[in-house]
Amino acid sequence: MDDRMELYLAVAARSFRRATTYRSAYLAGIITNAFFGALVCFVYQALYAGGGRVAGLSLNDAISYAWTTQSLISIGGAWIVSAGISQSIRSGDVITDLSRPWSFYLYWLSRSFGERAFNLLVRGALTYLVGVLYFGARLPAPADLLAFLPAIILAMQVSFAFSFMVNLTAFWLLDSTGVTLLSNVMLTFLSGFILPVAFFPPALQALVHALPFESITGLPTQIFLGQLAPAQIARALATQAAWAAALTALGLAMQAAAMRKVVVQGG
Repeated sequence: MDDRMELYLAVAARSFRRATTYRSAYLAGIITNAFFGALVCFVYQALYAGGGRVAGLSLNDAISYAWTTQSLISIGGAWIVSAGISQSIRSGDVITDLSRPWSFYLYWLSRSFGERAFNLLVRGALTYLVGVLYFGARLPAPADLLAFLPAIILAMQVSFAFSFMVNLTAFWLLDSTGVTLLSNVMLTFLSGFILPVAFFPPALQALVHALPFESITGLPTQIFLGQLAPAQIARALATQAAWAAALTALGLAMQAAAMRKVVVQGG
């Protein structure tokens, strides 16, 4: 195995182990996700009180969707979960990272994957278990789980690439908080986190399909719940891969621009 690849795998493994130390934070996160998941389910139960389907989804479909999206908070499915890059830029520590003999982008990607993998396995899985036990959320079929694996990997890649670009704005802005908040609003609403995209009016659905955010939350959720046919799954994975490649290229272009004119706040 290439030495660089071993390095990035070691960074991911270390990030995974470091995440295991924050037990109280994950417990608080699970409780929070469970509360909001239950709240959304009560709204759906009222909406479906007369029976039938809404936008082609049954009550169980909507409930399962709500618990899946709550679980995907653990990998950045609702908002940007890491501000480590922007903090290192403001503190000046980014100079140390940039001077080391590794890819700055792949280093932070490895850190993100390690932490988010633990998040998904613990916080995400236990959150969904609450939905299964108390609200009858759907258990995915083995084929759906198999398709979900590449979908969630690509979702984490798209999520990281987007957050990487948002964090890099700290090179040019005295305070990138506003950009982060605006990005979080777009991600929360346009990813399909709050509502299934099928509930949106046609014009808004077209906008969502044209943006990368659905690849982070909406598409993996639909795959996990078996709402897509095999041909649709293939198209969804291709869409995710395309957005992952495009956002990664944009992020690397931003990094190159920052390197040409670096202004490190506090460094």
